[in-house]
Amino acid sequence: MTGLATGFGLFFRLGYIISVVCIISLISVYLNARKLEVTIDRRNSLLSVGEQIDKRISIRNLSVIPKTLLMATDVTTIPKYSSSYAFGLTTKGYRSWRSTDEALHRGLFQMGPVEISTTDLLGIYRAKTLHGSPEKIMVYPKIHDLKNFQTGNSNLTNEGMARRKSHILSPHASSVREYAYGDSLSRIHWKSTARSGRLMSKEFDVGTSNEVMILNDLDDSVHVGELDQSSIELSISLVASLCKKYSNSNTPIGFMSHGKERYHLPPSMGQSHFDRTMEILATAQSGNDKKLHQILNEEKNIWITYTSVIIITPSDKIEWVSALSELSQFNINITVILIDPVSFSGEGDQTTVISALGSIGISPFLLKKGDSMEAALSRSFSRRDNSKLVGLAPR
Repeated sequence: MTGLATGFGLFFRLGYIISVVCIISLISVYLNARKLEVTIDRRNSLLSVGEQIDKRISIRNLSVIPKTLLMATDVTTIPKYSSSYAFGLTTKGYRSWRSTDEALHRGLFQMGPVEISTTDLLGIYRAKTLHGSPEKIMVYPKIHDLKNFQTGNSNLTNEGMARRKSHILSPHASSVREYAYGDSLSRIHWKSTARSGRLMSKEFDVGTSNEVMILNDLDDSVHVGELDQSSIELSISLVASLCKKYSNSNTPIGFMSHGKERYHLPPSMGQSHFDRTMEILATAQSGNDKKLHQILNEEKNIWITYTSVIIITPSDKIEWVSALSELSQFNINITVILIDPVSFSGEGDQTTVISALGSIGISPFLLKKGDSMEAALSRSFSRRDNSKLVGLAPR
């Protein structure tokens, strides 16, 4: 336009040069992005937090034209994860590299496809192509060794199971006895009645002493921190570690949480049960479904079925301790693990909770950010020589 307006030849020449450069740049980008063979070898699709995401990417140039200014990026939904590699390829050239990155977050993620992007020397045009198909990768919570952790009942073994009588109907029928006045028809054991010629009633108990149930508080309002540096991740890692401990000792273990939804897995044993537990824990999310004291009250029929219950929470609300005191009347072995929100730069004073738990005969464990989980859970709070309640007050 300037050349036409002024008639000055220099502007015409500049216009021609710019047009030629743009055309050459466009052609070079087009040729750069074509005839690439990409192979992706993902070494593991199932791992735990702290383990390495291992993959190998191989790229071959199928063209006689050299490739320059190429960038390979592994597209993924994993937070804070980036894997990019800049390279060039000669005529019929080949490049392969292995990438190992630490898995920092639990969850079910998508990895792939691999994006190959290129640009011209002047950065005028950019092109990208996608290679491979998306793949799923499951990252389990981190598991810690809790060999020194013991609940109030240290005799949780798979042998010598003790059962307790129950005056209410439960899933466990342990024996039969003669009919007593007031027994309902639902308690009558008809096969024994037919054999003996007199009415016989079933006796129930509340379960076996080697079944452990974990209640993890996933209420959004009591948790602090972000991503892997959060009380939520610490609590879920703790649940996974406890499940691993009891699974290794052939003790039936189950858990319950109310977060984004209700997560419940009854106690059982075996590798398949443990794998199912880890899958649920990997994808469990916090929410505002129910408060801890509501869960303790509304799910009471679950707690009284088992003789050992482990409660994990960072909550400093006294209401849940009041609900817990009612459960103690059922002769349940209750263990409480408190997570200190102050250590995650949150607010809260758990001195009141610790005192209230002590008044009902429960000495909780206390876990802070950065603590060795094995050391923190080797002794309850009241047994630590250097522990002082004033040390929990918010600063």
